[in-house]
Amino acid sequence: MHDESTPRPSTVHEPEPSVTILDNPTSVEPKTDNNISNENEPIVKPTESSEWLPAIDDGPTATQGHTRAGSAGSILKNRQSAASSLRSRDQAQNGLARSGSVGAASVGRRSLFNNRDGDAVNGSAFINGAGTVGPDATPEVDSSVHARGASADAALSPKQRSRIIKSEQKNSKKLTKIIKEEGKVEKQSLSLAIAELGALQKIQKAAIKREAKCQSSHNKALTSHQKLEATFLDLRTRYEASQAVLNAGADALENARSNARDTTEKMQEKSQEVESLRTMLGVDQREREVKLAELSGKKVSVRRWK
Repeated sequence: MHDESTPRPSTVHEPEPSVTILDNPTSVEPKTDNNISNENEPIVKPTESSEWLPAIDDGPTATQGHTRAGSAGSILKNRQSAASSLRSRDQAQNGLARSGSVGAASVGRRSLFNNRDGDAVNGSAFINGAGTVGPDATPEVDSSVHARGASADAALSPKQRSRIIKSEQKNSKKLTKIIKEEGKVEKQSLSLAIAELGALQKIQKAAIKREAKCQSSHNKALTSHQKLEATFLDLRTRYEASQAVLNAGADALENARSNARDTTEKMQEKSQEVESLRTMLGVDQREREVKLAELSGKKVSVRRWK
């Protein structure tokens, strides 16, 4: 059995394994090679360690179990070599992309709750679900994993299968305890959020009271201002009317004064004229008497004006 499987590792361990080589019809198990070349079909890809390989049970069928284990071991070793080569190639091509996608998923995960504007609703740790349940906590298992598990389970003995089931049950109990504890923590988170909402409601109530008080003060100030404004407008109207009357009186007074001044000036001019006429009349009368006396032959000693 070992001699039949020796050529396979040299073929699979090439730097770039091709599908044509793995589909060689002369190989020992062509169906297994086809499954290895196609990653989408259910295949058996053992991990780097072969801890799940069947062990040899002590008993009356030990020789028969040893033969079956040796055959399965040689086939699984060949599969392990092919899977290691394919896994190395996949890690070299997709290692960086996978790490980037995981980081993007953790940072830019779509929110389950959005507001009216489409923005994510901010909240506590459980706003997008718990950490141990829900779709975000459940991985998407490739069909090849189920095929590997079924293939490995078929190769296990009842004792090995029972031991694995017991181990899985222990892990399930531990996980159940963690899930229950997380449920309690989520309830506490909800209680805390409700308490914060209650505190915000108290702040809102106090703010509404302050708003009502400020609104009342504003209404009083507005009423007083409107009254004073009405009084001011009335007084301004009366003031403007009084100012107009005063200005009109001042204009009339100035006009009267101007008229009186002009009249006085005319009287002064007329007085000068009258005084001049009176003086001239007195002189003319005296000269006239003298002239008449001369004409009548009377001697009058009058010094003539030169």
